[in-house]
Amino acid sequence: MTTSETTFTDPVCGMTVDPATAAAAAEHEGQTYYFCSKGCQKSFVADPGQFLAS
Repeated sequence: MTTSETTFTDPVCGMTVDPATAAAAAEHEGQTYYFCSKGCQKSFVADPGQFLAS
């Protein structure tokens, strides 16, 4: 088993999040997003478009 060095950006607050230690995760349109806190996850789930707008 290998360990990934991949990190993700919390779409709500912009923090760098390691999926192995993320406080929460949510799936939207087939993609998994990782969050630094349950509060960020809750905000994202309530209105994903607000945080994913280009």
